Amino acid sequence: MADVSWTNKNDGLTLEAKGSNRLKFIIGGVLMVAAIAFLVVNAMSGNTQLYKTVAEFYAEQPQLMGRDLRVSGWVLGDSIQYTQIDATTSRLEFDIVDDYNNPDQRLRVVAMNEPIPDLLQDQAQALVEGQGDANGVFMANPGGLMLKCPTRYEELDPAGHPDVVPVDGSNQ
Repeated sequence: MADVSWTNKNDGLTLEAKGSNRLKFIIGGVLMVAAIAFLVVNAMSGNTQLYKTVAEFYAEQPQLMGRDLRVSGWVLGDSIQYTQIDATTSRLEFDIVDDYNNPDQRLRVVAMNEPIPDLLQDQAQALVEGQGDANGVFMANPGGLMLKCPTRYEELDPAGHPDVVPVDGSNQ
């Protein structure tokens, strides 16, 4: 940067700014980069949520205790139990598995004070937010139970569609 000097001819006063503003610019830039890095790291570490399958949950169970995470799996219909404990307390329990055809490794999901979802049925795909305990029970967070019904998303046969477009490009 260039040095700046200013001289007033009438009074003989001279104003000179010797030196560089480069140091101030570098310090300001370093402080801004540090502040942005701090905000990014702070936001990412506080709001991350792990996504696991049932097998991954059991493989990493000691490390996952007390952590908020999501577990996905297929609902076993014969394991669904709903108990109304009193007027304000209810308990919904069911098992999820990774492979519906091989249900050896089950994860018991417990949701307190949640109504029975309409989509909670055999072979529904479940995504549950909550925390697991050492006994292999996964306690769902309030509102942390999400389901996808397998029968609602069946593939449509293209031949049965009313606007069938011929593949060879000819008009019928």
